[in-house]
Amino acid sequence: MLIDIKITKRIANLAKLELTDQEIEEYSKDLSHILSWIDELKKVDVIGIEPVTTVNENKLYEREDLEFIDKIEKEQILLNAPDKNKDYFTVPKVIE
Repeated sequence: MLIDIKITKRIANLAKLELTDQEIEEYSKDLSHILSWIDELKKVDVIGIEPVTTVNENKLYEREDLEFIDKIEKEQILLNAPDKNKDYFTVPKVIE
């Protein structure tokens, strides 16, 4: 498939890109090449091939939850609050 300059300008406009005439020509060629590669991939016979969900078979291991040795008391945390209401931080209202 050939991507012409008109289509490239439209794509650039939708993406809010300001491109020079030279860049538009280069991108038109690049986009055309990309679509050609996609057409080539569509020709590959993949019947019977299992889909790949990951290229790395390593598993992530989770650690056990540990109780913190040094617990910080609520009062200590609230000492750093610029503004508070009883046991809670207060912040300026940002949504009307």
